[in-house]
Amino acid sequence: MEETVRAELLADPSIILDDQELMDSLLAATDIKLGTNVVDLRHVAMNRLSDKLGELEGTHQSVVAAAYQNLLGTKQIHQGVIQLLSIKSLDEFVICLKSELLKTLSVDCIFILLEKPDGSVDSLIPTNYGPSIQIVMPGFVNTYITQGGLTELSKVKLRKATSVTNQLFENASIKIESEACVQLNLDENQIKGMITFGSSDANFFEPGQGTDLLKFFASACEKMLERWII
Repeated sequence: MEETVRAELLADPSIILDDQELMDSLLAATDIKLGTNVVDLRHVAMNRLSDKLGELEGTHQSVVAAAYQNLLGTKQIHQGVIQLLSIKSLDEFVICLKSELLKTLSVDCIFILLEKPDGSVDSLIPTNYGPSIQIVMPGFVNTYITQGGLTELSKVKLRKATSVTNQLFENASIKIESEACVQLNLDENQIKGMITFGSSDANFFEPGQGTDLLKFFASACEKMLERWII
């Protein structure tokens, strides 16, 4: 070995230690030198430590990625609520649902459905607001969120698109592959409804994801709607 290279390695051994391929090659060369009948326990321990390090690095990357997504989601929801607070009429609210909020929340469409217990809601929601705001029959929200199942109604439901989902989003400008449904309760539960977020990404909304931010955004929408339809 050249003296300059040897001196450089002695001065900074991390040149070798930080190079995974070089370390593996050195350990393999040691095994060959020892022969097939001798086991170098140091090599075994190094392999196990290397595997553990790989697992830890993978976990670390996953945790960092999850933290980043949570931070991004929080920022998006907060920005969306700020946009809601600047709205002064139901017309502006519908326009926001169709444009600014889609970009802020990174979704492809947002629909709000309100159940009609009597004729009172109908007159307050012009037909030209559809499909952004729709009037549905009593019981529709429970049926849609549970998809006709016998399970109790959940406040929030995240899932991949189904045939029923496709019917609801048939007026969307793009095919919806996943959705989030959040129950709405207006006027002290006198009017029930639902806000749905649709995405063309099949993995955008999945069971097991956090729902606190969606509930927070839905609560803000409830307060805004109560200004104009109660």
